[in-house]
Amino acid sequence: MTVAVVVSLLAAVCFGVASVLQHDSALRARRRTPLHPGLLADLVRRPRWLVGVGAQFTGVALHLFAVNIGPLSLVQPLLTTGLVVALLMQRIAGRRVSHRALLSASLVVVGLVVFLVEMPEQGVTTSADVEQWIPGLLLAGAVLASTLSAGLRGLGSARSVFLGASAGTVLATSAALGKAWGAVLRANGLFVLLGSWQLWAALACGLAGALLSQAAFQAGPLGGSLAAMMAIDPVIGVGLGIVVFDEPFATEATVIARCLGLLLTVVGVGLLAWTQRGDARRLDRRIPVLLADARSGGSRG
Repeated sequence: MTVAVVVSLLAAVCFGVASVLQHDSALRARRRTPLHPGLLADLVRRPRWLVGVGAQFTGVALHLFAVNIGPLSLVQPLLTTGLVVALLMQRIAGRRVSHRALLSASLVVVGLVVFLVEMPEQGVTTSADVEQWIPGLLLAGAVLASTLSAGLRGLGSARSVFLGASAGTVLATSAALGKAWGAVLRANGLFVLLGSWQLWAALACGLAGALLSQAAFQAGPLGGSLAAMMAIDPVIGVGLGIVVFDEPFATEATVIARCLGLLLTVVGVGLLAWTQRGDARRLDRRIPVLLADARSGGSRG
């Protein structure tokens, strides 16, 4: 279990670094409607974004390893620490991060610590049947439909928060499908894994999550979109762990503490999103400057 914790925290650091680099690049890219595939075509020409992609792939590899040696209900909440890494990186780089945002991020971490104080005993993960996946996928699909609909209708910081939540939902589903890879591989071998629906569904979710996250980053400040992404991820991850893999959520003695921890995490995210309203207005004023800098840099190159 200790190895899973360490690997999960390393993955969270990679995701935090990747988010900062990709957010900065997305702001400087040509403004497009959400989910426009041309956004990725613009970003792939930016070296900083490519470095962020490298950090993202490293995080994904560590994440896949973590979910295959530890429970989703442990690994997914630990990824929330990537939010604090991203905010601290922005502050170190000279970007304005309000004290309220840092306090809200700290509340997210406190909620995570409370949630993880006492983990229930975990059994060995076995390959889940399709019937076991249906309720979990329906749950994730319902959350995705509601957050994506709100994100496409919203503007500014509201759009970034809801699109971030959509990305978190899809990426958590991808992680759960990735956890199934280990069980399939152990039971049936590599050839069966290559032909499994879990493999290709996870890759599709990963691609969709990448597009949604870039759209969220371009729509507003990093704090709100990343907070929503990081907060909904453990909720979906814990839900899929319980429904699909029969992971125990809590014992009678710890259920109150674990529910309180999740509640504190969600409240922290809500407060962080609220603090981003002023940042969103400042960002809207800075976007023309960022785009002008990007165009002048391109003309000099």
